[in-house]
Amino acid sequence: MFWADEFTDKIIKSGKYRPFHVDDMKTPSGRIHVGALRGVVVHDLIYQALLKRKVKAVYTWVYNDMDPMDAFPHYLPKSFKKHMGEPLYKIPSPEKGYRSLAECYALQFKKVFNSLGVNPEIIWSHELYASGKMDKIIRTALDKVEKIRQLYHDVSGYDKPKNWYPYQVICPKCGKVGSTIVTAWDGKVVSFECKKDLVTWAEGCGNKGRIEPRGENGKLMWKVDWAAHWKTIGITVEASGKDHMSKGGSHDLSSAICEQVFNYPTPFAFSYEWFLAKGGAKMSSSKGVGVSAVEISRTLPPEILKFLMVKTNYRQAIIFDPANNESILKLFDDYDKTQAGKDLPRFRDV
Repeated sequence: MFWADEFTDKIIKSGKYRPFHVDDMKTPSGRIHVGALRGVVVHDLIYQALLKRKVKAVYTWVYNDMDPMDAFPHYLPKSFKKHMGEPLYKIPSPEKGYRSLAECYALQFKKVFNSLGVNPEIIWSHELYASGKMDKIIRTALDKVEKIRQLYHDVSGYDKPKNWYPYQVICPKCGKVGSTIVTAWDGKVVSFECKKDLVTWAEGCGNKGRIEPRGENGKLMWKVDWAAHWKTIGITVEASGKDHMSKGGSHDLSSAICEQVFNYPTPFAFSYEWFLAKGGAKMSSSKGVGVSAVEISRTLPPEILKFLMVKTNYRQAIIFDPANNESILKLFDDYDKTQAGKDLPRFRDV
């Protein structure tokens, strides 16, 4: 039995993950690397296996475009450095035809996974915040900040100071979110400061003020934000790369926050291995490390690219060098053997 079928049977038989809502998320901070396609395809396999069992299921893909630009891809013009710390959806597009940097890289990546026959519903995080759907859960996080601080300590060993809050304001003066901290919450408004030296990659303007924590005024910090997305969207199935799933890591902490602060069950989860760049390095969209999905889609036909993502068990790393002709020839040969019914499960059944 194919691994996706095994997981799907477990999901259905447990009775704990209804309605069946499969989801994955990505921050469009640069040209999205080919490794991110593994997550897209892994989740689609679960989604398709659910549909094959004649149950109603939904597959969404969240673009976390409220996140700040916190690393600078080498291919961007130096003029973009002034946008460090700004929300990705507010940064101008480096290419014509897009509303923002986030949309540019997100839609280019979407075009690639659509070509593989993968078509999740797209959710833009900034639109989720702007709609007001996150307002209630933001207030919950601020009201229960002491519990969240305790979970940071108990689960991950981090000691957050008593004046720490899991929310960052988009500074009304300079437009940056990566340089702000909340210093107080009175139940109606937060007090905030845009600090010049909060992080090394962005300089705040020093502005201080008070603002309501709602809509597009700011965002939850990402481990709290992750759990908040699960509940707000209604996600019940979401896998993650192995870096998030280590003991005491981001998934453990977000799960604890989800259940103990937001009173929502953690989605069904499992970890999958990375797609490694030449030499075994982990890829990074924000730093521009690794081959982009768009680049590799120009080299490999869609059916071969999708095969590359599914031929290796999810628990094993995919190591592939698109600049190596022997690697490409072997990939095509493996695909032909599979189509002929040799070695691997028939690709058309995946």
